[in-house]
Order: sequence, then C-alpha cells, then structure tokens
Amino acid sequence: MPQQRTLLHACDAFEVAHVRSHPARSPEWSQVYTVASRRIVFPAGSTLLEVRSGGSSWLADGLTAIRFADGTVYQLRQGMPAARSSLVVTRHRADATDEAPAFFLLSPRSLYQVHAAQRQLRADGCGAARVASLVGELPALRRQVPQAGATARARRLLALAAQTAHGEPCMSLHDVADAVSRSPFHLARSFRQQTGLSLHQYRQHLRLAAAMERLADGDHELAGIAHDLGFCSQSHLGTVFRRETGVTLGEARRVLGSARI
Repeated sequence: MPQQRTLLHACDAFEVAHVRSHPARSPEWSQVYTVASRRIVFPAGSTLLEVRSGGSSWLADGLTAIRFADGTVYQLRQGMPAARSSLVVTRHRADATDEAPAFFLLSPRSLYQVHAAQRQLRADGCGAARVASLVGELPALRRQVPQAGATARARRLLALAAQTAHGEPCMSLHDVADAVSRSPFHLARSFRQQTGLSLHQYRQHLRLAAAMERLADGDHELAGIAHDLGFCSQSHLGTVFRRETGVTLGEARRVLGSARI
C-alpha cells in the first residue's frame, strides 16, 4: 500500500517513524503483505481498517494499537476513504507474549501520549521516553478479540460518526442498536464483553481522539471543535478531556498544535 515514511527517532532500543498511508483506491482486500520485522503501530489520526491474518479479522480504528510479529502475513481493507497516519515503532525488544497480530484499545490518556511523543520527536527529538512508556504498557492492556457481528458493525458506525458529526447530535444507544438490528440491552452487553468498554465510553473516547487530531492539525478553535464533535460546549469538552487525559484543552492545544506532519 503506498505510503510516506518519516524517520523521527533511531537509537539502540528502537526506531520510531511517522507513516502516512494513502487512501486505498478500492474497498476490497489488499494484496497479501508479510511483515519484515516486528513492529507496533500506534494510531496518530482517524482510521477505520480491517486487518485479516490467519483466518481471523480485526477492526482497527483511531483508538487501536496493533502489534505485529516477525513474518506476519496479513491483508488490509480500508473502511473510510481517507489517508491513515500512524506512529510506527520497530526494532523494539520482543515481549514474551508477542503474537501476531495483537490488537489493543488505547485509553485517551495513552492516545494523548502518542500525539505528544510525535510532537516532541518532530520538535527536538525528546519524545523517546514517552514512546518507550507506551511500548512498555501494551502487554498489560486487554487484547481485543477478532470482531464479527453486531459489535463490529457498531464500532464501524461509531468510528464513522466521530469523523463526520459536524455538529450533528451523537448517535444514541438506541440509534446504534437499531442500525445493527439488535436490542439495546443485548448490544450493550455484547459490546462491553468484546471491547471492555460501554458504548457510551467508546463513543466518548472516539470523540476525544478526533479532538486530539484536530488540535494536532493546528485547529485552535476549541469552541468549534466542541460543537463539531457533539459536546454541549467548550467547557463540557474541556471537563471530559481533562478527566480522561490528565491535561487541559489549553495545554493540549499548546503541546500538540505544532505536531502537523
């Protein structure tokens, strides 16, 4: 798949690169790829992607980190016609539980660290410690199971809605349940079982991911970001953002504002 790779950091412990993959020309599965060396792919922007390997498929969105082992054979299928931005770590020390592929949902706090590390590496090369911390926390995170059925369809809907809201009201639990032909009760239960999060938490995390992307792209209009993403006000977004990431919106705007690549 065509992509642009920018090396941000290289040391004895690992290398870090920003990778921008161009939009796929076809919604079909890609050709078969083989991972040349183990790598971890952290999301640095919105994406909706299916990954197929070993007879199973997983859904990766703007919250999903992926760990590939040496020699992993896989295919990709894009779920939205947009370029993908990732922070890719290679040559890191292999974990004892390293399997291919493994998928993890990042918390908003960790996702903020991904964006902050990218900004630091671009600015002064001082983000390696943040990257090492992110790599170190992966084994402790809950692995995501291969996705299928109503939960996968609900995740797709929520990921797309987070990118195309533009001030429209957020989809309610009942809206999502109707769209995937499940009762709200059964969808809520299966969604939490498979992802570890409630539908509301998942939607909230996706909206915060979209806010971080906007800030990293240089958007300084906090009130506009809050409106577009369906928050009641800038204050509401600020309260949720600080609770989930540990930093204020103003601090995030200052730190991430020059991270554009």
